[in-house]
Amino acid sequence: MSQLGLQQLSSPEDADIDIVFVHGLFGNRVSTWSKNGVLWPKQLLSEDLPKARIFTFGYDADVTKRNLNEEVTKGTMDSHAADLCEKLAGLRSKTENSDRPLVFVAHSLGGLVCASMVVKGALGDGTDNPSLIANHTRGMVFLGTPFHGSPVAPWGKAISSMVSVIHATDSQKVVPERNSWIPGFADHSSINADHSSMTKFADEDSPGYQSVLAAIRKVSSNLEEQTDPTSSTAGVVNNNWGEVKNQVLGDQTIHGGMTFN
Repeated sequence: MSQLGLQQLSSPEDADIDIVFVHGLFGNRVSTWSKNGVLWPKQLLSEDLPKARIFTFGYDADVTKRNLNEEVTKGTMDSHAADLCEKLAGLRSKTENSDRPLVFVAHSLGGLVCASMVVKGALGDGTDNPSLIANHTRGMVFLGTPFHGSPVAPWGKAISSMVSVIHATDSQKVVPERNSWIPGFADHSSINADHSSMTKFADEDSPGYQSVLAAIRKVSSNLEEQTDPTSSTAGVVNNNWGEVKNQVLGDQTIHGGMTFN
């Protein structure tokens, strides 16, 4: 069975929010979020957030299929982001409530895909797929995403460095704690797990699951206050390919973004 594209995990009739999970390097849309046979966004989160439509998105994140000396470029991120936007916008257009608020939960490289998506949407014409998705995004929860680094380093170089660490030793942290922060724009928490297992929870009593659930609830709790979609999307990000400033993104601001190291 293909692990690419969107898979819907929960579809309540009275849904008031869409939550989309985006995996990271070497992951896929099921295994990244599973432990002991429990796909927790489907089996746990849907119980705690019964009015959420829940999706998981898969893309080709296995860089071992390529030359390891070849950089994963910003263009690659843009391509994955465009694919996510196209599939999500198409699915949402078939519902009665295509302007339903969106929250993204992203791991590792998936956080950069989501950041690329929001930037593309903010710079769009307001009617293209990236704009339609970005304008309804209310928050993002990042798990181990390497946002912080040299302000002049190309995005591809930052990702390439992360890949080299993964292949050096499984015991090392893939993303140093300081590199997964978004300075000034997000709350920060920690999960007591390594980079690959920080997204895997077998039951609702897992401290990591409770932390992520709290983050999603915190983002969702602001939804009633956010009536203007252009004033509430996740939009200002400092990362390795430069600063995306608020004046470039117009009204859009990042709030509700949360990172886990």
